[in-house]
Amino acid sequence: MKKILSFLAVAALAASVQAATVGWSIGKTDAAYKGSAYQIFVIGQNGVTSADAIKLLLDAGKDASSYAFGSGTLTTASGGMNVSTTSTGKTLGEGTYTAFFVVYDSATVKAGESKYVMLTNVGAETVGTSTPSITFKGKDQSAVVADSSNWSSFGPVPEPTTAALLALGLAAFGLKRKVA
Repeated sequence: MKKILSFLAVAALAASVQAATVGWSIGKTDAAYKGSAYQIFVIGQNGVTSADAIKLLLDAGKDASSYAFGSGTLTTASGGMNVSTTSTGKTLGEGTYTAFFVVYDSATVKAGESKYVMLTNVGAETVGTSTPSITFKGKDQSAVVADSSNWSSFGPVPEPTTAALLALGLAAFGLKRKVA
């Protein structure tokens, strides 16, 4: 039993030596988004295969938090954030990783009401055998955030004509019942 425990301890130590702690930051988005929610996704982690796969989930109004590598709120005056490698508790093993951020327009995210923007120009980070830490950096994202065509609705938004037709149909149904 002692040999098994010793082997497991050595294996755990070896695995932790070849893992890098991970941090992330966004230089700025817009001061109006300070306090808004964000998520960071790392391709190859938590089932994330691409930014497009996460976009499909968000467009359908599905919760993507189980796929997120981390999340929080934008804390700086310019609508950015900086999460240090020592505070995340996240590590990655050897390899090259690509990350992207999703920033929402509010602190609470609601399907059909919230909007989001994907920040995909974060770049790749490589973890080697001697890499102690890496930081995914979003730099200045204000140009991406300022372009309204980059924002998408979180979940389907019903068309106004659909609601109008529903109201008209209910009104007609009510009138028919009064006549009979």
